[in-house]
Amino acid sequence: MKLVTLAFFALLTCGGCSKKAPAPHRTEPWLASPSASHGPLASAPRSFHFVPGSSVRFSVPGRKAKVSGRAPVSAGSLRLDPLDLKSASASLGVDLTKLSIDDDGAVPEGAPLGGGSPSVVARQWLELGADVPPERRAGFTTARFELASVDNPQLPLLNFGAARLHSVRATAVGTLLLHGFKEPIRVDVLLEPQKTPPGAPLRLSIRSSGALVVALAPHDISARTAAGIVDAPAMARASDWVGKSARVEFELLAEADTLGAK
Repeated sequence: MKLVTLAFFALLTCGGCSKKAPAPHRTEPWLASPSASHGPLASAPRSFHFVPGSSVRFSVPGRKAKVSGRAPVSAGSLRLDPLDLKSASASLGVDLTKLSIDDDGAVPEGAPLGGGSPSVVARQWLELGADVPPERRAGFTTARFELASVDNPQLPLLNFGAARLHSVRATAVGTLLLHGFKEPIRVDVLLEPQKTPPGAPLRLSIRSSGALVVALAPHDISARTAAGIVDAPAMARASDWVGKSARVEFELLAEADTLGAK
C-alpha cells in the first residue's frame, strides 16, 4: 500500500516535469520587452502648439524673376494620436502683416511692382496697405490652414520613444483661407519626432515635402494701392516679375502641451 501511495504522489509532482512545447517562431516585428515601450507611443491623443520660428515660405515665379519671401506662424494647435495619424487635426495661423520679401537681388531695384519696397507692395496686394480701413484690413491679416485628416501615411504611427527616430511621409488634407477665400488643399508632408531630454515635452517637426501651388486670381490677389484699390496698370507692369501662382512651403515645429492643460 505504501508503495502505491508513493507512486501516486510521484506522478502528481512530476506533472510539471513534462517537456514544454517550443515557442512559436515569429516572423513579424514585436515589442522586445514592456520596458522598451515609451509612454508617448501608447498614449492617448495629445495636443501640441507651434513654437516660435515656425514659418511659411513662398515664391511667385515670373518670366524675368522669382519673387520669394516668408511669413511667420502666429498661432495654432495640433491634435495628434501617435498610434492613429489619420485622425490628426490642426489649425494654423500665418501672420501676413509680417510677410517679408527676400532681399536677394532676384527682383531688380526699380522693377515696376507698384511703388514702395517689395515687402510693402506684397502686403498691399493682400489689402494690408497703410490706408486700408482697419475694419476691412482685420479680415486679411491672417492666412489659416485647417487640417481635416492625414492620408496615406508611410507608417501608421509615430514612435517618439524609439532609440532611432524615424520620419513618416504622408499627405495633409484640409482647407486654406487666404484673403477671404477658402480652397481645399492636399500637400505632402514629412513628420519627424525630435530628440528631447528626459522629461521634456515631445517635439515634432512638420515640413512640406512638395510645394503647395496656390493660384493668386481665385483669392483676388492683385496689384493694389495703399488704400486697397485694384491697380490694373500696375498689375500689367508687374506681370514679368510676379507670376500667376505662388509655390508655398513650410517648416513647423510643434511641442506637446503639458498633460492636463486644455
